[in-house]
Amino acid sequence: MFHSIFDTVPERPFGNTDNLYFILDGGSLIHRVVWSKQETSDDVYTTYISYQRKTTNDADVHIVKTAIETYEKIKKQVVAIGQDVDLFVLPTALTPDDMDILMMKEGKGKVKDRFYGSKDLLNSNLVIECKKSILFLHAISGCDTTSGFYGKGKLQAVQLFNHSKYLQVIPEIFNNPK
Repeated sequence: MFHSIFDTVPERPFGNTDNLYFILDGGSLIHRVVWSKQETSDDVYTTYISYQRKTTNDADVHIVKTAIETYEKIKKQVVAIGQDVDLFVLPTALTPDDMDILMMKEGKGKVKDRFYGSKDLLNSNLVIECKKSILFLHAISGCDTTSGFYGKGKLQAVQLFNHSKYLQVIPEIFNNPK
């Protein structure tokens, strides 16, 4: 899992949530919310297809941009909540260095919630700056399903990247196409 290349930030006791602004990845609700007995899978499918037809932008990019804009406007700590690895990768690449957006990866079962900060993610075990290489690594490592078929996970892609001088120059080209 891509999350494992980064250290988590200490769990932050929220106590008073007046100074926090939460952004929830609606996609994670698919896995968390129980459908009512009256709804069929066909009803849910129709709802999601209708939403997709109306939406032209990538929802994860929209969530991250909203988090950044919200932080700039109201100067409150912003917490993006979700399971999608894109909500972890995109803030690392897109959040300005003077800003810290928290990401909360919800735990399942006995696994506790984990918090990551966009500033803290810069201290990864990548040999070159994480902000410059994370999008490239995410793109070439594929989704977990695809990499599972080939027996290669995201962590193996990171290890290969760290040991290959050839691969380490590619993010510059990837980030600045001509």
